[in-house]
Amino acid sequence: MGTDRNSLRAIDAGGVMPKLRILRASDNSLHGLHVGDFPNVRTLYLDNNALRSVEKLGRLPKLENMSLRHQRGRELQFLARDAREVKRLYLSGNPLKKGFLDERCYQLVYLELAACRLRRLPDGMAQLVPNLRVLNLNYNFLEDVGGLAGLGRLRKLTIIGSRLKETKGLLGVLESMPELEMLDSRMNPCTLGWYLPVLTKDVVGSERGRGELDRRFRRDLPDDVYVGRLAYRGLVMRRCAGMRSLDGVDVTEKERTKAELVIRGLLGNIK
Repeated sequence: MGTDRNSLRAIDAGGVMPKLRILRASDNSLHGLHVGDFPNVRTLYLDNNALRSVEKLGRLPKLENMSLRHQRGRELQFLARDAREVKRLYLSGNPLKKGFLDERCYQLVYLELAACRLRRLPDGMAQLVPNLRVLNLNYNFLEDVGGLAGLGRLRKLTIIGSRLKETKGLLGVLESMPELEMLDSRMNPCTLGWYLPVLTKDVVGSERGRGELDRRFRRDLPDDVYVGRLAYRGLVMRRCAGMRSLDGVDVTEKERTKAELVIRGLLGNIK
C-alpha cells in the first residue's frame, strides 16, 4: 500500500489487513502510527513525517525493512526491542540517545545512522548487532569508534564528517574486521587534506572520472602529506586484506605494493 506525499496526519486501516506486505507512507504529516493492524508487513517506509513513535511494532514478526529517516518535530522515541527481527534499519536524520540499541538484534545486517547527533556508540555494540554487514555513521559527533570493535562480519563502514582526531583508534578497531571491503573516513580531522572534498564525487559521472580527479589531486600533494596518506592506506590494507575501496578511492595491487614499501621504510627509519 502506497500513501506517500498525501499530507496525511493519520492512517486508519478500518480493521486488520493480513495480506498487506508493504506499507509506504513517507513525506506526510503523521504524528503517530499504530501498525498492529498490519501483522504481515515486511517493509515499512515512513520517512519525512513527524512521528514520535510507532506503536505495536512488536506485533510485526515478519518485518524485515524499516525506514524512519528525518522525523520532524519532537524527538523520535525508538528502541531496538521493538524491531528485533528487522534486517535493514534506516534511522538517519533523527537525534538518537546512546541507549537506543537496547536489545540484541541478530537479524540486522544493514544499519543507517547518518546525522543522528551521536557522540558515543552504544555499549557492547558487537554483541548487540553481531551479524551487521553495512554501517553508516556519517555526519555524527564521534571522537572515538572503539565501540565498533568485534564487528567481525562488517563489510562496509562509512564515518564521513565526524570528529575523529587520529587514525590510531580506527586502525585498532579494524584489527577485528577481517571481512571489511569498503571504508570511508573522509572529512574527519585525521584525514582532512588527504582527499578532495566528498561533494566532488557528486559532479563526476563515473568511478573512472572520480579516480582521475583523485590522481590529479594526489600529484599536487606535498611529499610529507602524500606519504602520510599512503602510509595510512597501507596500514588499513594490512588489517583488511580484502579492502576494495578506501576513502572513495579504489584499492589497486600497485598501491598495495607501494604502500607496503613506504611502511617498511618508515619502520626502518624509526629503528
